[in-house]
Amino acid sequence: MVARSFRIAFALGLLLVLSACSLSGENRIRRPLVYYVRDVTVLADASVPYDLIKGIDRRVAAAIASTRPPAGAERVVLLVKIDKFGAGLNARRYFEQVRFTVTAASIETGEPVAAGTFTVNSPTNDPRFGREPLAEEIAARIRFAFSLTVPRIRTVRPPKTMSTRFASDPAPAVAAAVTPPPLRTAAPVAAAKPTPVVDAVPVPVPAEIVAPVIVAPVVQPQKAKARNAPAQGGPVEQGARGSVRLDGQCDPVTDAECLAP
Repeated sequence: MVARSFRIAFALGLLLVLSACSLSGENRIRRPLVYYVRDVTVLADASVPYDLIKGIDRRVAAAIASTRPPAGAERVVLLVKIDKFGAGLNARRYFEQVRFTVTAASIETGEPVAAGTFTVNSPTNDPRFGREPLAEEIAARIRFAFSLTVPRIRTVRPPKTMSTRFASDPAPAVAAAVTPPPLRTAAPVAAAKPTPVVDAVPVPVPAEIVAPVIVAPVVQPQKAKARNAPAQGGPVEQGARGSVRLDGQCDPVTDAECLAP
């Protein structure tokens, strides 16, 4: 009886060890790997929904585009192959489960440099969310395994639709937009350059060509003589009487028409 119990215990222990070995024999990537990932390809059979394949490819490609290339890292491409798609076990039998393998192949040699197998369960069974949560779980495992960056999500704010105007109020008047006339740009005024002043160089003239300058005597204009003007300073006969005019109009001695008063 004791020996039989011992055999049963030994057999159970051996089964546990074998099961542990089978579970641990799955190839897993325990720590993040550093590669220069250039592209990704997702492979699956016809039993895998297309929206799941597209969601995995879109998320991993966005992570690759957001990751800064590490210096000196080997360039690789990722091959994601979905091995099994179905329902989970036990408590997760209502959740979808995916088993997939990721292989990193070198671009230079084409040989695989790293590989890993993962099992992922969907975080929800709500049909309203589709298979996007499951695709995000798979992409998160791939990002962690190959040190990829989580892409940033751009927040799009919806337009404001709330208004304090009652439905019975008239529609607000919208002012017509007046487009101002285009401004004309003044033509650039070209600055006039000042004309350079050139000093005239005197040309020497030969002495024989220069004509002599003749200075004419200055002639004083004669004053008009008055008809009845007395003589001025002329000789007077002895015993005669005469008068001398100092105004210088005429001389009765020399001019017969000049009579004394």
